[in-house]
Amino acid sequence: MALTLLVNTLLLAIPLGGSVGTLAGIDAHRAATGQKGLFTGDDSSNGGTGSSGGSSGGSDSTGGGSGSNNTISDNHTKNSQYCQSSYGITPPTQGEQFTLNPNQWGVTDTTSGWLCMNVTTFNNETYATKTTAPDWSVTWQFDQGPETQPVHAFPNIQVEDEFPLLVDGVDAIDFELAYTYGVGKTVATTMDESALTAASLQANVAVDMFFDADKERAQNSTLARLEVMVWFARFGASSDPIGYPTVVTTQTVNDTKFELYKGPRTAGSTTQYVLTWVAATNTDSFKGDIFPLVTNLTSLGGDNYPNNTDYMGILQFGTETYSADSNVTFAVSDLAIDVKKS
Repeated sequence: MALTLLVNTLLLAIPLGGSVGTLAGIDAHRAATGQKGLFTGDDSSNGGTGSSGGSSGGSDSTGGGSGSNNTISDNHTKNSQYCQSSYGITPPTQGEQFTLNPNQWGVTDTTSGWLCMNVTTFNNETYATKTTAPDWSVTWQFDQGPETQPVHAFPNIQVEDEFPLLVDGVDAIDFELAYTYGVGKTVATTMDESALTAASLQANVAVDMFFDADKERAQNSTLARLEVMVWFARFGASSDPIGYPTVVTTQTVNDTKFELYKGPRTAGSTTQYVLTWVAATNTDSFKGDIFPLVTNLTSLGGDNYPNNTDYMGILQFGTETYSADSNVTFAVSDLAIDVKKS
């Protein structure tokens, strides 16, 4: 399906640290062409200059930004920026309900770096299809973390309406995706992997799902027995999946070959088993049903794999941010998730 979302490329192209003079010039141009001025929104956010990327907690059911969020609107779209450690953003929609979150769960007081999420929503609450998500992007830079905790954040978008569901109750998860990762604070038009390598980018682009026989535990990313991930791309050696380099099995979905890695992850007294499908070659676009990657696992059997009587409690898509030597921007221009029940 083709995504017809209107992307306000001018706003996304404004560097977070751009000069006042440049912004003033753009503001004057917008005023001259009948658009709303850049400086009419709330500008109390730190713009990602703090060591921990802003305050934590909170939520926004309007998708328009409030409190410490920068928001710019016109008659058709609303562009909001969120630099909080954790903040639920649930844009109004007449179709599938999504929640976005900067989710800087690995950031501490000693972290060097920052992250801000930008979300573009339609004021009329309609999108290309009932399952189309808002456009969003993340600009970030973190120094390398400790080997015991290399991930600083998982900025993501989560499907809200469908889960929890029994594995046996799911027929398909149709997934349509187009994104770019680029060096700098602006959205890249194409993905230059050599430039990302030069910037020492350590990250992945992934779907994250959680499973458990208990419905409540399946909805808790810490307590769920199993985590199943689908990685469309990974950058840098630090982003090797748990169980790498041993490939358990492979499966091809719509011409994209995925390799399966597996292994336990222990946090305190809790051990969670992680199953990760990784695209053999980085892909920046995908269209197909990813649920066969789950049903393939059920055929392997055993406690370390999901089964048909397990609940699927969470489905998210985003990027795990490890580290980068300079600012990088992850931008999702096309995303539709259609969970079909059997």
